[in-house]
Amino acid sequence: RYKRVDLPIRAVALLRRQAVDVRLIVAGTGDHAAPLRELVAELGIGDAVEFAGFVSEDRKLELFRRAWVHVLTSPKEGWGITNLEAAACGTPTVASDSPGLRDSVVDGETGFLVPHGDVPALAGRLRALIEDRALVERMGADARRFALRFTWDRAASETEAFLREAARAH
Repeated sequence: RYKRVDLPIRAVALLRRQAVDVRLIVAGTGDHAAPLRELVAELGIGDAVEFAGFVSEDRKLELFRRAWVHVLTSPKEGWGITNLEAAACGTPTVASDSPGLRDSVVDGETGFLVPHGDVPALAGRLRALIEDRALVERMGADARRFALRFTWDRAASETEAFLREAARAH
């Protein structure tokens, strides 16, 4: 419920009304699955939305690699780890412009940030990516480079440098 999966579902419905060929795969489980399935039926987009349920890490990476775009519309996140996982697979993200997600998406470079709850804005950014393969490829390459900044080796090196500097200061 807190991930607000209803927003990309509504964006898909809007895009379908605009004759845009789009498909959404919803990965994960939760107590809100039944209402989301009802929403899909109510909007008449059952042929455009697949509920994958629980997915293994391998399947998740496969989905990221196949996708043109990853979507995360949470109003708040501590950190957008799935955005970074998608980025590492070369997949741009369209996400809600919320504090934790701002750190994992560089707006206009590795994906897009949209005002939370703004379905037309979300649909517009998705449409831009659907209709411009070169944009997807550029953002995907930028996303992959961005993700490489977040390795364990780099984190260890930066932590060590910080601790050495702190020790020198005292």
